[in-house]
Amino acid sequence: MRQSHPVVDRALDILGQGTAFTADGNLSDQVRRALAETGAYGLTVPAQFGGRGETYLRLAAVEEALAANGLGPMAVEISGHLTIGAGSLIAYGNDDQQRTFLPLVAEGVPMAFALTEVGTGVNAKKIEAYVTRDESGDYRLFAEGASNKLWITNARHGALVGIVARLGKGGKQLGLFLTRLPETDVEEAEQGWSFRCTPSGVAAFTANDNSRLHFSNYPIPAANLVEGDGVEVLFYSLRLGRCMLAAMSAGYQRMLACDAAHYARQRPGVGGLIMRHELPQLAIGRMLGGSLQAQALAFMSLSQDASGADLAGLRDLTKSSAAQTGLESMTACEHVLGGRSFASDSRVNAARANLHLFGVVEGEDEMIRMGMVRDVTRAFVDHYLAPLLGELQAANLDADGRPVAADRRILKLDPSTLLRHPRRAGGALLRLLLNPALYRLGLWVLRNLRPQGLELRRQDLSGLPESLRHHAEFAARELRHLRWTYLRLSLSFQLELASAQIVLQRFGQQVEWLVSILTLCHHVAAQDESQWRIADLQCALLRERVQAGKAGLRSRQLRELRKRIGAVGRDVIDQTSTMLAGLEPAPFAHPFEDKAGT
Repeated sequence: MRQSHPVVDRALDILGQGTAFTADGNLSDQVRRALAETGAYGLTVPAQFGGRGETYLRLAAVEEALAANGLGPMAVEISGHLTIGAGSLIAYGNDDQQRTFLPLVAEGVPMAFALTEVGTGVNAKKIEAYVTRDESGDYRLFAEGASNKLWITNARHGALVGIVARLGKGGKQLGLFLTRLPETDVEEAEQGWSFRCTPSGVAAFTANDNSRLHFSNYPIPAANLVEGDGVEVLFYSLRLGRCMLAAMSAGYQRMLACDAAHYARQRPGVGGLIMRHELPQLAIGRMLGGSLQAQALAFMSLSQDASGADLAGLRDLTKSSAAQTGLESMTACEHVLGGRSFASDSRVNAARANLHLFGVVEGEDEMIRMGMVRDVTRAFVDHYLAPLLGELQAANLDADGRPVAADRRILKLDPSTLLRHPRRAGGALLRLLLNPALYRLGLWVLRNLRPQGLELRRQDLSGLPESLRHHAEFAARELRHLRWTYLRLSLSFQLELASAQIVLQRFGQQVEWLVSILTLCHHVAAQDESQWRIADLQCALLRERVQAGKAGLRSRQLRELRKRIGAVGRDVIDQTSTMLAGLEPAPFAHPFEDKAGT
């Protein structure tokens, strides 16, 4: 399926000429110039600044088409350029900043987003780079050694960069600062400040620029601070990037399915062509279903964003789901193609590292899945559970208001706790009985004993094909049941739930699968019957996972699992695991104490 868009058409023309990539597999200057002339780098930039002024939904369609046709690296470059790169400038930049920088963005000067650091990764709460004010009121940026910006896609000499840094060393506030990088490295002896841009050495996104950036006393004009709350600006950029990653994943998976089907239709196997056997058909169905699932979630997320709605956790769910289906499709493709999938000059092989990186770039999947659970449950927790847990937390303070020793903490109220700490646990129990939140929770239980809430009414399903209606009904019903699962887990784990990563991750996976089913059913309703059949298969496969995963959310089993994980973890922490005895770890790239980056 060829996406009709001038940018896609021009890109495929260059690809057909064999000049889209250099001999070493990098994107060529020719394809970059051609797409810049077509307006690819300004696709979402407003027309008054030289851009095409199109929507992020349109950009997602272009991204998917590029990836589906073997131009995934170009999709990566444009996505980074226009979402995490220029997205904050378009949404939050003031008039002067937009007049200064957006024409450069539109003409194709690459734009990057520098959040990730050597010592902290993508964790915005731990960012160490900072700025100070000089005598003129302008800023001086310090991102040295472990606070070097690392794995910055599109960053190269002369590029535009939005840099996340603290306001003051150790400051609590974050800011986003715009700058155009020097054309060459600068040593402090020359200018009184220093800057270096070196390759990150990452094995993914190898066709793109990906750099480590060092700044010491680096000057940034005060006018280049993007206005608004730094954290809000930061996550706006990330959420657009996560949606676009899903669109790219959808395209990559279509490409894998295309190449696998082409091979299976020609390769003879036992008893006829490979394509005639069920297992290869299932593998190709998984690739097409994964693509359709990623596409549906990207479309819904971007549509909600355009309407101003903010569905809690939706972008996180979209990203983690699309990254996961991308990896599964890669494995499925490998099973069909066999050794040919690892051919050094095949586009399937070239896609492998990128699809693996999708699971950790812009947030590691399992971590953002837990964040999604917290977003989805926040209103319920704040209104009903937090006041009750606060009473339990108060039992962990001594008479002077100081925290008791860790081995004396009460994490849950149960008979054994009452026996071990009768005074503190009894006091907490009495306060719970006097807390109005306990009775609000009881009323919530009574209200929700009736079928309502997330259950879809029959008329909501009237537009769905008959083959998909029962999948949507199943997903709505199971989502309603998950409210009770979360309540049970909260009552079972109590204060432990905050650190119960296994519990939150498994619960989040259930939410992700069920939302994917609902989204997929409604997304394909307006498509052709071949897509209905793909969606039907994908929903059936997701339902198998939901039903198998429900058993894994039983509280007793989760407790036993956490104990087993903790036991192994302690052996590793204490270096008593004999499986690791005598093994020397290899140095990892960009060590935190690396003095070369200072």
